[in-house]
Amino acid sequence: MVNWIIWIVLSSLLMFLISLYLISRLLLSPKRVPYEKTYKLGIQKGEIDDRLFREKKKEELFIPSYYGYKLHGMLFPVENSRKVMIIAHGIKWSLFGSFKYVEMFQRRGFNVLLCDHRFHGLSGGTYTSFGYYEKDDLKAWIDYFCAEMGEEVFIGLLGESLGAASALEASKRDHRVKFCIADCAFSDFSSLLRIRLKLDFKLRFYPIIDLVSLIIKLRHGWSFPEVSPIKGLEKTKTPILFIHGKEDRFIPLQMTLDMFKRKKENKKLYLVPRAGHAEAFNVDPKGYEKKVIDFIKEIEGVKRLGHN
Repeated sequence: MVNWIIWIVLSSLLMFLISLYLISRLLLSPKRVPYEKTYKLGIQKGEIDDRLFREKKKEELFIPSYYGYKLHGMLFPVENSRKVMIIAHGIKWSLFGSFKYVEMFQRRGFNVLLCDHRFHGLSGGTYTSFGYYEKDDLKAWIDYFCAEMGEEVFIGLLGESLGAASALEASKRDHRVKFCIADCAFSDFSSLLRIRLKLDFKLRFYPIIDLVSLIIKLRHGWSFPEVSPIKGLEKTKTPILFIHGKEDRFIPLQMTLDMFKRKKENKKLYLVPRAGHAEAFNVDPKGYEKKVIDFIKEIEGVKRLGHN
């Protein structure tokens, strides 16, 4: 009888551990929308003008990451400009989701790089890390442009969702980033997982998140608490424009409000009524562009004064 009880306990424990392992794999390897399909869906959604895209001068780039895989990007150049806007997309998508921003920044004289995250689009990488390694991939792009254009290159970052969290993490660490635009970023990955666990699965067994995080730490060397854009944000001098749709049902608006409050200076906030997750630009393109360009003008004005 005792042996049976031990066997049942051990079997249950083994099944539980296997379940945690499978959860970790599913979390880090979500089903992505195929690269070509993101382009077609972008046309259907009105985010991509097929004729404009084909007529635009552009260059496909592949650079090495710091972790052995290739990073893919698409550069839309502006002649004789040493300003670069690096734009990072959201989870499961590709760089085509960022094409809607190209005209806005080119009109302001920026070369525009759309980049595929690791494990997305045409970039390498065997899983997503929700910003942990993605921030270093953004650094690789920054290093690339500094090498190509010189250390005085004026670099800004814009990200949506996962891209926004990655951009914030990069901005906290790299003084070469002159400004950051964070559109619907999460403030802390563990907190987001607790919210999704409750809303999507009606579960409040939060220790499961810590256990999955431990498995990922053992397998991949990082854990959920290490992905937290809000941590240390109060020390960041980089100007940040926080953007969020008021009807976002995936990443709570409160996360952006918390980050805006944590940031002590050089900050702006733009909340878009009727906009869902990563839909702020689509809902209010003119208002979005005005907020972004006014934000950049202010930064460039301070930069010019600093050189006088």
